[in-house]
Amino acid sequence: MPHKQPDILLDITMTACRRPEILKQTLNSFFRNMLEPIRDKCRLIINLDPIGDDIDSESILPIITAYFKYYHIHFPMNPSFPHAFKWVWDQSEAPWVFHLEDDWELLQPVDIMAMIQTMQDYPQLALLRLPHKKSEGNTTKQWNLFFPHNGRYFVCPPDRIRTAGFAGHPSLIRDKFIHSTRPFLSTEMNPEKQFHGDNYYIVNEVMNWEYGVWGNPGDPKYIQDIGEQWRVANKFLKGGAANKAFFKVWEKYS
Repeated sequence: MPHKQPDILLDITMTACRRPEILKQTLNSFFRNMLEPIRDKCRLIINLDPIGDDIDSESILPIITAYFKYYHIHFPMNPSFPHAFKWVWDQSEAPWVFHLEDDWELLQPVDIMAMIQTMQDYPQLALLRLPHKKSEGNTTKQWNLFFPHNGRYFVCPPDRIRTAGFAGHPSLIRDKFIHSTRPFLSTEMNPEKQFHGDNYYIVNEVMNWEYGVWGNPGDPKYIQDIGEQWRVANKFLKGGAANKAFFKVWEKYS
């Protein structure tokens, strides 16, 4: 059952699977470095796919309640990344959403209220994501692109919005962007790729917004992926497509 209070400021939307130690490390790092000051004003919306460690999904609940007073959790019958992504976005109601997959560790303190204020000051910003690489000079590198700093955040170049504006990395997202794209999310395709060209209706909306990366020149990376080692050790791979970037479901190999 969902647990919610009337003045929720931030919904945290999370796609997850059965790996409690990874989830605990992720939640601990984000609470310690970002969410603690607004503990009573945030809610976790989590889809827990039935794949991963050999445990019951319900056994994850004590980890969630250790950090969140308000939460909405879904235990689907079958694992599916597209279904999970759409479900958590469909439940969001707060004015701000922080999208967070279950295998990211936050390495640096982040002032979430400063992020929100920046997005209020720049109403065309759809999202601000956290950097996964250290900044270089006055820029931060995102894949093979360099985003310049404008004095408040690193800016996605306008001519690269379609390919690099949206990312599934931990990001603060405006509710209007969530509401305008989620009706068009397909559960048959990798959700992140739908923002880059695989979904005509979503791409049209993507092009109406601006995108940025939080941080300042000289900052180290803020986040790191902690899921890859688990996937290798437990023999899971991103399946459902020839290219893992388009994955739709975890698959176990022998």
